[in-house]
Amino acid sequence: MNVENVRNLLPNECIEDFDNIVNGVVLGASNHIQMIINMYVQIAKENDKENTLYRIEKVGTFFKETRGKSSYAIINALKDVEKRINSSKKENIFEAVSKAKNAYFEQNDKNIKNIILYTERLIGNHQSVLLFDYSSTVEKAICALKNKIDVYIPESRVIAGGFPYVKKITESGHQVHFIADAAMLSIIDKVDLVFIGAETFYPDGTAFNTVGSDILAELCLNHNVPYYVLTPLLKCDIRALYGIFKDTLETDLKNKIGKDWPEDLREKVDFKSIELVGVDSKFITGYITEQGIIRPSDLFSMVEKEESI
Repeated sequence: MNVENVRNLLPNECIEDFDNIVNGVVLGASNHIQMIINMYVQIAKENDKENTLYRIEKVGTFFKETRGKSSYAIINALKDVEKRINSSKKENIFEAVSKAKNAYFEQNDKNIKNIILYTERLIGNHQSVLLFDYSSTVEKAICALKNKIDVYIPESRVIAGGFPYVKKITESGHQVHFIADAAMLSIIDKVDLVFIGAETFYPDGTAFNTVGSDILAELCLNHNVPYYVLTPLLKCDIRALYGIFKDTLETDLKNKIGKDWPEDLREKVDFKSIELVGVDSKFITGYITEQGIIRPSDLFSMVEKEESI
């Protein structure tokens, strides 16, 4: 189903959120999950049970096949909510969807609170951190810190993934240093800890995040800077256990880094770039999850296994 067909299934109240996800205006898998589940609720509010279930199935499949390619958390979250809806004993479909939404976010809130707590304990008396590429989980953890620290934010230019951090972290009282991603080497020795989020991770500890995360991992290893991934265990792509691996994701940067070029020159240049990279577990100090701070080698025992895919 193409973009326009799915868009036409949505209530008017959902169109802006839909467009913001599809066009990359709003970043972060956690944000997208919330927006999509809110679409489910609005669909149920305006349709009978049969139409609601049909539209939820089509909208859910669209996002699993698009955004789910980069973030398996979206697939896991939508499956969770849809399972709750389909198993609900409530006759009123709006109540069933609302209850499924509330149950999912209640558990998610508990998970995020744990991650925030463990991150604050880990940071302790450290005075500086570097954050690469936008993650709502990382943002919440840094904004919740009682001690005010120096926060270095390189601009991850492929998706402009540095800027979304700036407003809330600045408002939280931290000193923000905003730099080009190409300048990471020049400041790495000023940094105590590095945090990234993850679009997805494998049970073997490989984390997938925006390109540049791999360069930063190399820098951290060479300069003895701990490199942590903040993520709920929900983001594990369990399919890797069964021989199903992520496709390489590319993006066309023509309208980002080439937007101010002369049109005749832009059309002669290939702007395709890799968007998502895997960071090998050997570069990662630990995963900060709702179950604690876990070594990459221990992740396998923490994630839920499936008998079949």
